[in-house]
Amino acid sequence: MSRDSAARPHELLKLRIKDVVFKLTPDKKQYAEILVNGKTGTRHIPLINSIPHIKDWISQHPQYANPNSILLCGFGKSLNRVIHVTSLHKIYQNYKEKFFPKLLDNPNVLPEDKHKIKDLLKKPWNPYIRRYSSLTEKSTILKEHTLRQFAGWSPGSNMHLKYLHYYGNESNDSILEAYGIISKDKQISEVLRPKQCPNCSEPNKPDSKFCANCRMVLTYDAYNETLEKQQEKESEVQKLQEKYEQDIKTMREEMNQQFSQIMSMIQQNPKLAQIKPEVLSKKM
Repeated sequence: MSRDSAARPHELLKLRIKDVVFKLTPDKKQYAEILVNGKTGTRHIPLINSIPHIKDWISQHPQYANPNSILLCGFGKSLNRVIHVTSLHKIYQNYKEKFFPKLLDNPNVLPEDKHKIKDLLKKPWNPYIRRYSSLTEKSTILKEHTLRQFAGWSPGSNMHLKYLHYYGNESNDSILEAYGIISKDKQISEVLRPKQCPNCSEPNKPDSKFCANCRMVLTYDAYNETLEKQQEKESEVQKLQEKYEQDIKTMREEMNQQFSQIMSMIQQNPKLAQIKPEVLSKKM
């Protein structure tokens, strides 16, 4: 949500569940809007990539049925209290100084993952870093006045210059886009883009195999996995059917054998015909 909205940490920490409004476009594409209150007043911010994660969190929220509950709440005694930015800083530092360093000593962590963790630990760690990353990305697709409004900067702020100077190929990309050589969408990172379900249009996490809403298969691997499970289920049913048929066959053979023995006993002693069959079976 922080990367998606580029909102300041304190703006997000004050949000309540009711402040997240899910919407649909005319062509059934889903997005959400949040209303944040910052230095320049209130502003609406669209959410796209973070929708699956937000829905997951709300479904697990300790007070999900209360729209007035703090969205990013604490737990225990801090339940439904606004988390302070300093507390968020401490959480970041805990991950940097304790959690991730322990993973480097864990033999179960793959070498390639440890390499990524080492690179991650070299980067800045603070709650604002996701805002910076988001604004850097948005500066390539938004005009200056739109970027100001999106970021919540005042008209006289020069903060936009920090981000506009990151890229020097805007004119080149604009010409290529105008002539149809590249599309505007290609300039935006697809890594965090939700995977939209072709059946119900529900936005899902990028690595989702099945739709969280309708359980539609979303990947080829999931399709194969579904086929394998179906084959396993059919195999189990087949085994149960074969076992059932074998049990019935065995039961019939035993009953026929008992019947033959009873008839043989009656032939040898006709008086036994007056005795109940179950009594005769006990004498065999």
